[in-house]
Amino acid sequence: MAAALASAWPGPAALLLAASAWALFFAHEPALVLLGRRGDRVRVEERSRAATRMLVLGAAAAGLGAAGCLLAPRAVLWAALPPVVLGAVFGFLVALGRERSAGGEVLAAVTLAGVAFPIALASGLQGAAAARAWLVWSLGFVALVPPVRAIGARRRGRSSVLLKLLPAAAAAGIAGALLGAVLAPLDLVALAPLLLAGAWLAVAPPDPRHLRRVGWTIVGATLLTAGVLVLTARL
Repeated sequence: MAAALASAWPGPAALLLAASAWALFFAHEPALVLLGRRGDRVRVEERSRAATRMLVLGAAAAGLGAAGCLLAPRAVLWAALPPVVLGAVFGFLVALGRERSAGGEVLAAVTLAGVAFPIALASGLQGAAAARAWLVWSLGFVALVPPVRAIGARRRGRSSVLLKLLPAAAAAGIAGALLGAVLAPLDLVALAPLLLAGAWLAVAPPDPRHLRRVGWTIVGATLLTAGVLVLTARL
């Protein structure tokens, strides 16, 4: 989202839509508390505070989003539909307790990356460039899902055939997108840090006790990708 805002000249519409998205993002934690995902004791003790926070954040998201949509061009409204639909599906997975499944994490990666698509358009970025940026983020984050899940499975002392097949499936999907010549050369440069981070975590996975190293590796790759996308948009 920060890369989308920095890629052009964001006006009030882009900033309002971004603030609305952040409000929804922060509503995730109180939702988990109300659903009992943080334990029955936490749900009982924090129910009132979680419900109040959900109400405030939901109202803020609705108000800010509505204001942003009123100020945004019609193309931005159409661009907001895909991430809204994906977000609704992900919310359904959260309600079912399936958000930490392989499919749930892939959907979360694509959905969260997609939020930046209408915000980039509202900031003045061209539609094709904004769509390619969404694809770059989606491919990069999806490539990180299999190795990170494999490290988590090692930490829990279990593995599965699915985890062994996911890297091959992710690699095939990424290769197909690249061979399809969807991305421009500079988009491939932007994608490279996330792909390299995923490859490193797959080939030389850190010990599960060193998850901080995994986190900082992903943060560093994300910052590099964001920097290249911003510079590409500004050229």
